[in-house]
Amino acid sequence: MQRVVWINKSNWKKPGPIVYMGLLNAMAFAQHEIETDYFVGCSKESDTEQDIEQFYGLHSTAYLHVHRVKEGDSGCRNVYKQAVFQINKYLNDGDEVVALTRELGALSSLLKLKKKNARLKVVYETHDYYLNRAHLPKQGFSAIRRQWAEHLLIPKADALICLTEHQRALYQQQFTKLPIEALSLGCLDFPKQDVEQRRLKRNVAYIGHLHKYKGSDFIFEIANAFKSKNIRLSCFGGSESQVIEFQQKAEQRGLGNILTFEPFMSPAKLHHVLSGEVSIGLVPLQDTFYSRYLTCPVKALDFLSHGLPVIASDLPSTREVLLDAGHYCSSEEVMQFVQAVEKLLDDSQIYQTASERSYYRKEPLQWYRRAEKILQFLAL
Repeated sequence: MQRVVWINKSNWKKPGPIVYMGLLNAMAFAQHEIETDYFVGCSKESDTEQDIEQFYGLHSTAYLHVHRVKEGDSGCRNVYKQAVFQINKYLNDGDEVVALTRELGALSSLLKLKKKNARLKVVYETHDYYLNRAHLPKQGFSAIRRQWAEHLLIPKADALICLTEHQRALYQQQFTKLPIEALSLGCLDFPKQDVEQRRLKRNVAYIGHLHKYKGSDFIFEIANAFKSKNIRLSCFGGSESQVIEFQQKAEQRGLGNILTFEPFMSPAKLHHVLSGEVSIGLVPLQDTFYSRYLTCPVKALDFLSHGLPVIASDLPSTREVLLDAGHYCSSEEVMQFVQAVEKLLDDSQIYQTASERSYYRKEPLQWYRRAEKILQFLAL
């Protein structure tokens, strides 16, 4: 029997995209009727199947098996140990297993098991680049340790999956014989909405953290420009304390009716909001090495999933995902973003065309297609 095992060290229902992306990856293989295990940290006790439906907004399948693993005090992650134990059991039963992870710690454990059993294929999915540390804002011990780990471990894997073509090229220069594929993260498929009704809401959405290095000041500048244009800016993400701080800041600047903040919410709730309450998606990435070449903007994929027009910083990473579905602006020019929003919201035909391009672009980016490409890449 063919099996897929996905390993993630973070806790179940963790705010942000990390665990959610892992679950979507695992579920994509299950949609191909492949027995798939997803190992993840435990978090608070809850009904896992109910969480999949109500928190993550996904339809469970009999082919997906979620293992929530509690951590102990040993210093060695139990989630890795239990995943390796289960994989070893599958291998002893004669199954062929593909193990995927974005965790270097899990990669180390998997490679040790691979030495004993050639029927195990180990695939690493990178979300960064540490072979060279020149671009990193922090050059501490953690970065040095990850650099050595990548040099030592990744070449021993069966394959490497990158999120961008530039990222793939960087790794391929170092690992010339390693099979490497570049695949963006995926989109979900939601029903089409009344495009004109969404345009008339004149509500622009930003999803993500609220740190200054993520461009939070830029958000305030855009909102200030919206004051006289009957356009709202809704921000989803950040902690409770951050949201309180930023909402107070908005009130102090007279932007309380224009700019609103909500903390990280469940994917199910977020997609409900995007489906009916938002007109345009905003992806104002700052022009850093990471944003330019290494990241796959999940927020852009969320917007595409709902057929929303997307206005993004003009970077290689955003163009790679959005193609002609994107409306591109300089990451430093507030008024370019504002004018792009106005142009879409003030012309129903332009808006409709933009929405149709987003609906069209999401099709080849479906999660099950991503899993299909990985299976083809691994010749399975």
